[in-house]
Amino acid sequence: MDQALDEVRRRRLKQSDLVAQILVLFSEEYERIEANFISDILLPMSDIRNYLTKKVGIPYSSDSWIVTQIHKYEDDIGMVLFKKTAMPSGPALSLCRDLETYLQKRHLYITQKIRAANGAYDLFLNAIGEKKSSSLRILLGAGSTVTRVAEIIAQNLGESNLKWEIRTHNLGVVEALGKVGMKGPRAKILVPGGCFDPATHLILGENLSLYTECEFDWIVQGTSFLSGGNLYVERREETALKSQILRGCKGPKILLLTGHEAAARPPEDNIPFGTTAEYDYIIHPSLPPTSAAAMRLYRELGLDGADFSVMIRNWSYVILKTNTKQERPYHEAG
Repeated sequence: MDQALDEVRRRRLKQSDLVAQILVLFSEEYERIEANFISDILLPMSDIRNYLTKKVGIPYSSDSWIVTQIHKYEDDIGMVLFKKTAMPSGPALSLCRDLETYLQKRHLYITQKIRAANGAYDLFLNAIGEKKSSSLRILLGAGSTVTRVAEIIAQNLGESNLKWEIRTHNLGVVEALGKVGMKGPRAKILVPGGCFDPATHLILGENLSLYTECEFDWIVQGTSFLSGGNLYVERREETALKSQILRGCKGPKILLLTGHEAAARPPEDNIPFGTTAEYDYIIHPSLPPTSAAAMRLYRELGLDGADFSVMIRNWSYVILKTNTKQERPYHEAG
């Protein structure tokens, strides 16, 4: 009996892996049912247990054990992510609605972020092939979606001869690349001076010389809100910096989206840091073309006057390219 119990315990996932699988399930459900936000989804614990059995081949019979592991994970990271709810059919789980900091947001829309980030990485490789170069200089901006690009770069460092120079104020990017223990000249990370903002996980400062002293092969940014082609983030300090990077730095610019940005409404007192028409490329996860999520995204992108066309569309992501990027005066972003 004890031996059988020990075997079951050995086959259970680690806390972080268990939570990761559950977050992936929420991401998949977000697209399947076309919810406005991932926090709108309520999953019965029985569905979660069935998913885990199917996905990793480990049977879970105890809802309380899964919830206990989630609580321990939340204690370890110092924040609450999930909310347990009672349904007529039994206990259920949802994600909290007030997840606003970088460290909280990095747990949301995982599948969508990975697919968009893969699109950016594939675009990098395609450009490398065209210019027959073995090095890339990239500016990776703020946000957990952009951090996923750094994670993909890190995953592929050992299998590639590419040399990377990455300039960033996003500490998530630094952490992602630092974990692989980079050696030699394969990758170099440069960060600016400034003050650390724990809410955004950014180094915020007024000196942009790190970004303006050179031309980049690629500049990658994300956004929190997308409305009528205008782009917003929650904090004014970040708004100013994102606008300066978008309008003051040299190099082709990529906007990474997960799709949920089109459903969120920006704060009433906020101003946009830019517009979709100012980007050379927009990358988002593939969505069924006639789905409500896709129609909402394309409506809010405001592409009518920007002459965007589909460059690549596959099962994972879509890359839009513009031939008439609009240059906006620097001061308009406030």
